[in-house]
Formats: sequence, structure tokens, C-alpha cells
Amino acid sequence: MDREQIQEIIFRVLSEFGNWMPGREPELEFPVEVSAKHVHLTDKAVEVLFGKGKKLTPKRPLSQPGQFLSEERVTLVTPKGRIENVAVLGPERPYVQVELSATDARTLGVKAPLKMSGDLNGAGDVYIIGPEGVYDAKGSAIVAQAHIHLTPDDAAKAGVSDGQRVSVTIRGERPATFENVICRVSSTAGLAMHIDYDEANACMLPKNATAKMRLQTPCCSLEKTPAKPHAEEKIEQKPAVKTEPEKEKIPCDEPVKKPETVFNGKLITEAIAKELTAQKGGTLTIKKGVIVTPSAKDIFSREKMELVWETGR
Repeated sequence: MDREQIQEIIFRVLSEFGNWMPGREPELEFPVEVSAKHVHLTDKAVEVLFGKGKKLTPKRPLSQPGQFLSEERVTLVTPKGRIENVAVLGPERPYVQVELSATDARTLGVKAPLKMSGDLNGAGDVYIIGPEGVYDAKGSAIVAQAHIHLTPDDAAKAGVSDGQRVSVTIRGERPATFENVICRVSSTAGLAMHIDYDEANACMLPKNATAKMRLQTPCCSLEKTPAKPHAEEKIEQKPAVKTEPEKEKIPCDEPVKKPETVFNGKLITEAIAKELTAQKGGTLTIKKGVIVTPSAKDIFSREKMELVWETGR
């Protein structure tokens, strides 16, 4: 049993006794902000998705100093789903990260673990599609754990340290208490609590909501060491399409064979499907492990192209 599991058990047992040993509520009040699904990209990933030499274009600043919402948008794709118009946050980072709500993860059919930003151990796999290319974002998708950004001065006022877990009750029409909220202390932070849309909907988060944390003083330290950033994943270039050589003409008394095409890439999007069905009809051989998006399947069906999956799909 690791430290995190032991910590979770301690919190659950002690929470049964209410205000244990006893709890206290610092006077520090902070805004509660909702973080929608978004991605963080590396310099190289930006070039693959948006073009060589491209940099993210700031649209508006975010509450955390130096960070911004960019003008760029992407599409997330997996074998089971697709989400379009996903925000890209800047500036560029040393690793690619896709932050989802639990509902988003179900839509995509991806196993996205509950993690803090930067901790991509066991993270899910998705494809990120931009106007200029496709990025194979292996080990990038997580559900972000609720957290509070604080400066060292804020932390000192509240009596908390980096990585410490606290409780936060959000008042309103449907009050809710969030346990195990992580404190993230940084000299560049802007005081704010971040939750996702699932959590915001659960408590019917009021406009301009604020909250206070509740500290508890157990007999042992329950602080968690911040996770290390994840290494950058390799970039997958846009897959190539290989068409078999034209067949020799056959006698007219033999049945005419449909043209056959073999796809050697990893992902078939709507745009690639349109290219593959340009000559109408025929068969397309798809190798094991290739992802075909729902919109691409619709195009193949409409253009009457038969899909032949290799054994072991």
C-alpha cells in the first residue's frame, strides 16, 4: 500500500468524526473559477498542428499571471469519440497535456485518471487534430484534480504549504464540500480555486463565487509532494496513403474487380476519407490499430467504399 492510499484512508476515517482535533477555517477568501476542457502544447506540437514556425496567438489573459487563452482551437479524437473546438492555452510548455472533465473522458471513451497538472503517469491517449496536421498525444489526457493557486504570502496567511490537502465548501443554492483539494503555492500564482464543469454543475456554482478552505490538524503530515512534469511525447506526422498499382486489364468475360486501396497511416479523419473516396467505390484495406473517426465512416458509407479490416482489428 503506497503513501497516497494510506493518506486517503486516514482522511476517510477521520472525516467520519466531523471537526476533528479540531478544524479551523482561515480568513483567506478566494474566487472559484471553472476550467473547461483544454490542451497545453509544446513548440513542436504547435508547428505540427498549425504550421512550421507557428506560435500560439494570445486572445485574452487568464487569472494565472503569464498564461493566456489562444486564438487557436483543436479537435480531440479517439476510436470511440470526437470533441471539436477545444481551447489551447499558452504559452507553450515542455510537455503536451489534455485536461478533461469526467464527462468529456466518457465522450471520448478514454481512461483519464484524476491527477494534478504535470503528473501524467497513467494518462490516457488521444489524437489532437489541427488545420495542418495530427499529433499522436500518447499519455496526455487527465481529469484535473480540484486545486487552489496561492502565493507564498497567501499560503502563510492561511497556514498551508505546497501540496497540502484541504476541504473547501462552496455556498449557494446547492452547497457542496470538496475534499482533498490541493494547495499549489508559487510566487507567480494568482489566488484562485480551479474546478471543472462537472464539479461546477454539481454545486450549481453561482456567478462570482468565492470560498474559504477548512484546515484540519491530524497527528501526522498529510502533505503530498508535487508531481514532476512529464516528458514530451513524440510527434506523429500526417499519415501517408498508399494506393496499389493499377491492375492489368482483364478479359471482358471475367468479373471486374473493384479498385483496392491500402491505408498505412494511424488515423483516418474526414479530410483523409474524402481523398480516399475521390474515385468512388472500391475497397479500402485498413491495418490493425488504425483509428477511423465517425465522420470518416459516414463518408465511406455514403460513397459506397467497402472497408476491409486486417485480422486482429
